[in-house]
Amino acid sequence: MQWRKAFLAGSAALGAAATFNALVGRRTEPLENLLGGEEGWFTWRDRRIAYTRHDVDSTPSRYPLLLVHGIYAGASSFEWRSNVGPFAETHTTYAMDLLGFGRSDRPDIRYSGRLYLNLISDFAKQVVGRPCILVATSLSAAYAAVLGARDPSRFPALVLTEPTGLTRLTDQSGTGGDIARLVIDSPVLGSALFNSLVSRPSLRYYLERVYANRDLVTDELLDIYYRSSHQPGSRFAPAAFLAEQLNIDIRSAMRRLGQPVLLTWGEQALELPVEDAFRFRTLKRDLELLIIDGAASLPHDEKAAEWNGAVAEFLARVEAETAAE
Repeated sequence: MQWRKAFLAGSAALGAAATFNALVGRRTEPLENLLGGEEGWFTWRDRRIAYTRHDVDSTPSRYPLLLVHGIYAGASSFEWRSNVGPFAETHTTYAMDLLGFGRSDRPDIRYSGRLYLNLISDFAKQVVGRPCILVATSLSAAYAAVLGARDPSRFPALVLTEPTGLTRLTDQSGTGGDIARLVIDSPVLGSALFNSLVSRPSLRYYLERVYANRDLVTDELLDIYYRSSHQPGSRFAPAAFLAEQLNIDIRSAMRRLGQPVLLTWGEQALELPVEDAFRFRTLKRDLELLIIDGAASLPHDEKAAEWNGAVAEFLARVEAETAAE
């Protein structure tokens, strides 16, 4: 009798989870391009990678910019909405949606840091097609640091916002991570768990942590993140993140970086406190550091005018040095 009760209870739970997943999926509309520019698709390992190109008649001394968003549930190139316009006035600018995010394909595969390193590298080689400046945030900024150390001629300068990979979010994949991935990836219960993690209240809580000014977390912003985190296949890449299988250690890469690096940080960041910024200085003492007061984890959006201006000055110095060589 006990096993029968357990079976019936489990069946009821699965049925409820399946119903919940169906109702959530039914309400979600497909994503559209919110950045403008020229839309493009890059076929990579039989998967489609969405990107936008914002073009100008730039001089040869001006490098293209490749913008790579952070990795979290609901992430996409929409993160750069406050930056592509000003950048595109002077530089050809690419903003890509990483595999598993945004308008790109979201396959059920084993995601890893190596996969994203290869994707970004191949995109730069095959789509951008010439040396470019990598502009990236959080975990993607860690990938940018590694790529810059590996191929400085292709990435002659880096703009990194609150990268991971020193004392936080190094690679800890193992038994615990594998269990977390199995739980999240379960077809029915895993989907239900993920849907609860990206419910509107959960997303609002997350966004109010990454912005210092909570008034910026509007219903319209919440709707965009909700839609992005409820597309078909949305749980697979974030599941790998939650299982700590995307993390990399970048201490060695930071020591090897010889090109100019601008490191930016929000003074009020919670997930990666501003104290972490100074640890990067111990590995690369000549990096430029910009700490923005009144901003948390997304200073490029929360204080866009200040951040854009600092990046523009950095780019001008890099390109002046290039022209003088």
